[in-house]
Amino acid sequence: MINKAAKFPQIAIAITATDRIQAYEFAQQQLTQERSQQVYRNTLAVLVTRRYLQLLGIESDLEHSHSWNPLERLIENIADLYIPSLHGFLECRCLRQSDRKCHIPQEVWTERIGYLIVQLDEPYQEGHILGFVESISVTELPRSYFQPLDLLLERLTLEAATEPIVQIRQWLQHRFESDWQPAPELLSTFRAMTLPLEQPQLQLKHRGNDVIRQRVEQLYRGRSCDLYLTPQEALVKLIQTTEDDEIRWQAAELLWEIEPKHPACPVINAKDLGIYLLGYSIVLMVGVLPKLNGKMLILLRVYPLEKLSHLPSGLKLMGLDENGRSFFSIESRQKDDYIQFKFTADAGDRFRALVVLDDASFSEDFLI
Repeated sequence: MINKAAKFPQIAIAITATDRIQAYEFAQQQLTQERSQQVYRNTLAVLVTRRYLQLLGIESDLEHSHSWNPLERLIENIADLYIPSLHGFLECRCLRQSDRKCHIPQEVWTERIGYLIVQLDEPYQEGHILGFVESISVTELPRSYFQPLDLLLERLTLEAATEPIVQIRQWLQHRFESDWQPAPELLSTFRAMTLPLEQPQLQLKHRGNDVIRQRVEQLYRGRSCDLYLTPQEALVKLIQTTEDDEIRWQAAELLWEIEPKHPACPVINAKDLGIYLLGYSIVLMVGVLPKLNGKMLILLRVYPLEKLSHLPSGLKLMGLDENGRSFFSIESRQKDDYIQFKFTADAGDRFRALVVLDDASFSEDFLI
């Protein structure tokens, strides 16, 4: 199984300015201040749910949802989202961080395929997906009754099971999907950002391996590094013997920088996400390194295609397991050259990589 914390982190979904404007427009149509606030929060809960499902590749339809009908909004406390694949309505109920229970009005106890619970922060900058409930018979649902998302996701992802999926093990036989070919221009950009030697082979020849050997010795961290070994041989030995996966990755990447076609190198491919992310030239790089015990080390890294540029602030790199639960989420800060995450996976594991920037997103499913 994919290594992750025993308790899954909350799934955070950004609430955009466009979302808040939409919620405000619906709220202004109400007759009382209480109903206005209720509709505002209900609308945000629906939009947060919609974006979460988009990240999972699940289609939803706002226009056929009761919550998007002006007349129904006036007379009922509803926050549903229509799911075409299930021909049904998912109720998106919200609560505050301080609330110990989620209020679910009796008018939505029927004609629902389930209830997704969304926690909204008070500045309305972010929503957190907390859990799922299949059926309701009380108006006040305690937090302890929230169930994992697996129950919902098993149903929602059933129709998507036949969607194309990237076969990681095929990469090890150098069989790649057409859009995941190791494009030199995508990978050379990152190499130029991380490696101080622009032409490693030429530099090795003229500088006697001094810089590379220094980096190898740093990876050995005080342990004996046989002087008779070449830098490549020393790196291969470290890859095969170290118990520290972080050191193994660093050694493998350095070997790839020196001699990309060495059989002990990780398989590294990249994809330009510019058409998905508002025109930003962002690259998703995926590295795969087999371990001797049959497990796989996986690296996900995002960086800008242009040299000497930075990632846009607030770009998110996320990973979801086969049940749609987040096992990591990292966000770029100002002037970050790249962000990345490494994890270990077993044969047969599935995961989804997500890259999110404001309202735009890219997702890809992988099978180990």
